[in-house]
Amino acid sequence: MAAHHTVSAFPGKRAAVTKPAPRQPLRLPPSRPPRPAGCPPDDGAAGSGGSFDPPPKSQSHAALLDFLKARSTGLTLLLTCALTLGLSLAPIPEAWRPLPSLQRGPLQEKLVALAVPARFLGGQPVPAPETEVAAGQPTKPTAPPEDEAGEDAGTDVAALPPDQPVVPTVPGIGLEELSAPSLARAVELEALREKMSAQHVDIELNCRKARADGTCEEDGLAPFHKALGELRADTRRTPVRVVHLGDSLVASDYITDVVRDRLQERFGSGGKGFLFITRPASAGRWTRSGRGSDGWTIERLVDTKWPRDRVGWTGVAFTAAGGSQNTKYDAEGARVAELFFLAQPSSGSVQLSVDGRPLQRIQTRGFSKTKSEAAFARVNLPEGAKTLTLTTSGRVELHGVTLETGTPGVIYDTVGLLGGMAEVYLRAQPAAFRAQLRQRKPSMVVLMVGGNEAFFYSRERTTLEEVRAQMKELVSRVRANVPDAACLVMSPIDAGVRTMGGEPVPRRGSKEVSDIFREEARLGGCAFWDAYNAMGGEGAALRWLEAGLMLEDLVHPRAKGSDLLGHLFDLALQRSFAKAHTPLVPVADAPGLQDADLALTRTFDKLRRRESGEALRVGIAQLGASHTASHYFTDAVRDVLSQRFGDAGRGFIAAGKSSPRLDKARVARELTGEWKVEDALDSTPGGVWGLTGIRVVGAPGSKLRIQFCKGCPEEKSRTGRLDLYALDVPDVASPDIRVDGEDIPPDAPPPEPLTTPTVRIRSFPVTGTSHEVEVAAAPNSRVTVLGAALEYDTPGVVLDALGLPGSTSFTLRDMDAAAVDAQLASRRPDLLVFWYGTNEANLVGLDAQGLSGDYTALISRLRKATGNAECLVLGPTDRLAKDASGHWTEAPSLATVLGTLPRVARDAGCAYWSPRAAMGGERAMLRWQRSRPVYGHADGVHLTPEGYERLAASFARDFLSAYEARKKGEPTARMEGN
Repeated sequence: MAAHHTVSAFPGKRAAVTKPAPRQPLRLPPSRPPRPAGCPPDDGAAGSGGSFDPPPKSQSHAALLDFLKARSTGLTLLLTCALTLGLSLAPIPEAWRPLPSLQRGPLQEKLVALAVPARFLGGQPVPAPETEVAAGQPTKPTAPPEDEAGEDAGTDVAALPPDQPVVPTVPGIGLEELSAPSLARAVELEALREKMSAQHVDIELNCRKARADGTCEEDGLAPFHKALGELRADTRRTPVRVVHLGDSLVASDYITDVVRDRLQERFGSGGKGFLFITRPASAGRWTRSGRGSDGWTIERLVDTKWPRDRVGWTGVAFTAAGGSQNTKYDAEGARVAELFFLAQPSSGSVQLSVDGRPLQRIQTRGFSKTKSEAAFARVNLPEGAKTLTLTTSGRVELHGVTLETGTPGVIYDTVGLLGGMAEVYLRAQPAAFRAQLRQRKPSMVVLMVGGNEAFFYSRERTTLEEVRAQMKELVSRVRANVPDAACLVMSPIDAGVRTMGGEPVPRRGSKEVSDIFREEARLGGCAFWDAYNAMGGEGAALRWLEAGLMLEDLVHPRAKGSDLLGHLFDLALQRSFAKAHTPLVPVADAPGLQDADLALTRTFDKLRRRESGEALRVGIAQLGASHTASHYFTDAVRDVLSQRFGDAGRGFIAAGKSSPRLDKARVARELTGEWKVEDALDSTPGGVWGLTGIRVVGAPGSKLRIQFCKGCPEEKSRTGRLDLYALDVPDVASPDIRVDGEDIPPDAPPPEPLTTPTVRIRSFPVTGTSHEVEVAAAPNSRVTVLGAALEYDTPGVVLDALGLPGSTSFTLRDMDAAAVDAQLASRRPDLLVFWYGTNEANLVGLDAQGLSGDYTALISRLRKATGNAECLVLGPTDRLAKDASGHWTEAPSLATVLGTLPRVARDAGCAYWSPRAAMGGERAMLRWQRSRPVYGHADGVHLTPEGYERLAASFARDFLSAYEARKKGEPTARMEGN
């Protein structure tokens, strides 16, 4: 949006502006008096080679000349300053005033600001002001300077500086459906918003279609909201496209990438959308373009000699005339590409190649022999495509490429032109503008200009009447060309200028242009978002500069400032959708770890002591269903906690068959001979089972082997304990046991003969890192094994994954209580994590009161059995099922479970965390199924390994954020009643 990038739209009336290289401070000789700030330095006396003065006519004349020469510098400075002040205060047009700001505000303060350097007033030194160049001088558009790498990458919540604390999520501002990583970043931006006094500003919907009685039938965003609702309900089979046109604020893609990422996270991604052939400017990011060869001729609508009668809203023509040119795109995840080009007589061709292999050649020759027109060619890409390359042959003019997944989701096209204005987009050839816009079939068009209009207005190079007429025409053109699409107009943001002394002051024009855009949006049936007041209103640019959120040009935000603007716009869009959309599951499902500061105090204190160096063991036991049994989630959480607090061993592994899910953790299981794997799912209540609800029964002579830390580097000094969990049965001989290849002596007979199956836990001291236990059934005898556990005598975390696929909390309730309690107590947990609910959500007619009472009683019982261990309840993931028509819909009792489990956690004294909210809330499973990489399983119930790892990362971040808050004595989020 920088005015210094803008080329004159009215030759002879407006001058393009450029920014010079920073000047070095001028050091005056000591003999010269210091000049006031704001007055230019003199050119100095003539060189030593001679004088240009005329010869003196007399001695007195010579004395006068000597007097004037000795004081010429001071006199010149005084006269220059006097002339500057006089012209600035004179009743002449503002454009002729050297210091127009002297006409606004108290004169004495303005003069002090000009004359006294900022450092003497407690401010910071500032660079030289911008300098105008002569009208008509050719300029080359360049992007604003890029920030340091990684500035917009986000900050770890735990590492936030003191002035950016983790702030609680405020209900109703639009954060509810973000996944945990995005929510964490959004919370950081919320803290920044509060610090900068930026505002949440709602979108003014206005009315696009009125009834006969004058009431509004359809608001300005209705088509967009309807399309998003269809995506959410899984009734839409085409993508929802947004076309966002703007100036350099859009060209950088810092604002719009936040909006794009979040919309695609909430509603699914339909692909990257429209991309330029190569970067249209000599600097800037490559995020919205291919990487082209150096020989492309680039013509822009912002140029003095723009490409007339050829280009539409895409704004840039890329011509290959002097030999073959090429460009390359990252096409990962894309299945459809569409080429935008100019069909013209005698035009050449474009070869499309995928991963270096030719795919299709497109002829760009038009049907007409005399006329050129916008044209398009759509090509399907093979699955797994990584790169797409375009190579030209002959003279070809291209306008861009779109990349899409071919699946429902949001596609957010952006075109940002450096120096863009409404008048610039009106330069587009009307037929091409219409054809390109209709080809995209947008559900919404966003117009984000105004900054350059405000700049020209502040310099009296345009009038508000011209600004109004141009925006009115642009809105009218958009509405006429795509009448079924919503449209939204954004105001310009606040900006500043510098005095001749280098002091930043607010620039006029943004408020006036904003008011005009608001009115024209209302009259044109478009929605309006006030970015000016969202940023903080007049003077916000100066505050953002001081906080490091604004570039020195006082026009362009830095990456972090742009992220904040994108954050505010995204939340405004989400709030507008939430008001128009009826929730599919009408219950509160808050993100984040709830009540952790009340329920997890001892766990957090023990972790703090461990982190401080105390030799402590912190035990965590997670009980659940297939999400726990898969090990992907717990493995990832274990890795995070162990890296920070230490690794005290793998913990419990259930007996069973070989499983590739254990490979990553270097755990191996093997069954040889005749074995039967039994579980508690369909068994009579009261059976004796292992901690996971599983037992394996081996026939005589069969063997079971469990290996821990297989292939790990050996540490002979490490000591530990290996525990074997088995079931001793009356009249059944004890099994043969070997640990690390050594036979274990048989057990002494019990003092009293067994009358019922009894859980027996045998413990063996071990030395080293890798260990193996082997159990063999005695001849003519069976053996029942429940599992084994390995712990080291080193301080750190032990996390047991105790999951049974398909189970519910009722399954655990119905297992023999004494056997479960004894085994769980032997694991010495400090924290019990309960992850049930996903399978309960699929039970038709689930009794909420029964679930609440039974689950609460179960948790209380197990807490008592483990010495009052603390507890954490995890809710269900998003669970979907297909209806009769093949569309996804919520599991029948999902709403019941979501409404009940927070109450269970509160009644049992536990913390609560919602995996569904961390996934993104409503219909998150659908988006996870369609994401790349795929996070959600095709069954609508489970996650992929990548999905479990992503969810685990979200949980670990929330858990550690609550831990950090506990260390600082800060409260964490609270559960709200449903």
